[in-house]
Amino acid sequence: MADVAPETLLARAIADILVTGGLGVWRKDGTAYTADEHGLFIDQPMPTTVRQLTLVTPLRPVRDSRTIVLYRAQLVTRLVAEKANMAGIRARADRIAGLFDHREYTPPILGISFSTEYSRLYFEPDSQNQVMVTQSFEFRGHTPSPNPGTTP
Repeated sequence: MADVAPETLLARAIADILVTGGLGVWRKDGTAYTADEHGLFIDQPMPTTVRQLTLVTPLRPVRDSRTIVLYRAQLVTRLVAEKANMAGIRARADRIAGLFDHREYTPPILGISFSTEYSRLYFEPDSQNQVMVTQSFEFRGHTPSPNPGTTP
């Protein structure tokens, strides 16, 4: 089995938390989503065939010190707005932030001790009445050990 990058592990853990929080369905096997499902996708181009989705994109980690790494991820959520109403996308963004913003040990991997939302940007409805929000999160963790069972 090939090694999985820490950023990918983080993105998968985020998707699992979103599923547990009732904020989407993650089809790990790649099967199609139904029209009423909110699809979760990881690190890929924005799907055009699913209207309601959250795309989790791991961003490049930033080293804060010799042993501390700031892992980052961006979540892009797209919904179909009712009557050009932004309330639905704002409520979903707040629910997502509630899972990750100012949370300790979330997710419980990579030695993450604290997470915070550091950016949020809303997009008005487009010609198909879809609204979007991007949220960027930072996760303070530890440098992965090169050999399992050792410390950095």
